[in-house]
Amino acid sequence: MKVGERILGVEGGGTKTAWCLVERTEATFSVIGQGKLPPSNFRLEMPERLKAIFRELPSEIDRAGVFLAGCSTAEDQQSLSRLCAEIWPHTRIITGSDRESGLAAALGHSDGIVVSAGSGSSVTARRGERTEKAGGWGHILGDTGGGYFLSIQTLRLILREHDLHREEMPFTPKILQALSLNNFDELVRWAQAADKMEIALLAPVVFEAAARGEPRIVEIIENGVQALCHYTEAVASRLHLLAPKVVLMGGLFYRDSIYTHAFRRRLKKNLPDARVTIAECAPEFGAAWLAAQTPDHIIFEPKLSDKEIDNLAAALTEQRNPRSENFEKLSPRELVELFVEEEKLVQEALRGAIVDLTRAIELAAESLR
Repeated sequence: MKVGERILGVEGGGTKTAWCLVERTEATFSVIGQGKLPPSNFRLEMPERLKAIFRELPSEIDRAGVFLAGCSTAEDQQSLSRLCAEIWPHTRIITGSDRESGLAAALGHSDGIVVSAGSGSSVTARRGERTEKAGGWGHILGDTGGGYFLSIQTLRLILREHDLHREEMPFTPKILQALSLNNFDELVRWAQAADKMEIALLAPVVFEAAARGEPRIVEIIENGVQALCHYTEAVASRLHLLAPKVVLMGGLFYRDSIYTHAFRRRLKKNLPDARVTIAECAPEFGAAWLAAQTPDHIIFEPKLSDKEIDNLAAALTEQRNPRSENFEKLSPRELVELFVEEEKLVQEALRGAIVDLTRAIELAAESLR
């Protein structure tokens, strides 16, 4: 790769299309743009719709990595590559599924397991040259533990309770409010016509009900977590990963800590030595990394806004310390005394933050249990 090359990374799914534009510098990749566009699931969107979305992306690029949900076979990748070539005719393009970009973003070249839970779900593991997959078969056949699964199970529960007992579940009004509906009959008509994404977007309401302690909803959450843990244990077993790094990705893990805590707790029972963490790098950066086709681990340097630069310049740690203005004129003894006195200020600051530091440690310890 040449310094200055512009690389576009695209990760598309049922909820959104996330993209980033990076530029190769001497040692890292500088982020010069990023954003979100409408969904671009390869199976659910027509080619013309995909091209319309791609035309909204940066056009002056040298390389592109486009990785979409539903683009799973070699034939799919060829079709997507031809489509992309119409948009970026003079660009080096690599295509694939969102599993691949997620794996790259979460693990780089390392071994481990990626558990993704957004509108759908999937589990992908790698050890050396071998990979194993579980789930991710789409909302009709699989995607257990994703947002659609949790939401459709909740809607079915509401209907079942109505059929059996003619009772309204305590959280039904919240569902109606979220959908701007007035009654049970309107909910039924909406559910019969809703698509996968519309149903999956009810997931936040489901988590709110679980957080309030609704026992039947908590059970649905636990069932979703249990399925993802079973998949994780299965791929770990097939690859003989005894203490794997397990990286959590997707909207359910990012936004809803209740799901993250439930997953950690459940996985610890059967895979106690697993090291569970939240992904630090978004999948679109994994797409850019794959497009770069470099064996090196990439460090992405975010582009700071003017306000962020001003804030950094105004930080106390960037200001002159009046106590050391005559630093070069001090004797060795005076220098040592100055250093000792400055350390006292650090101790005083830490002593004033004992309560906050203690709470932070307790929260960190709790999240690891």
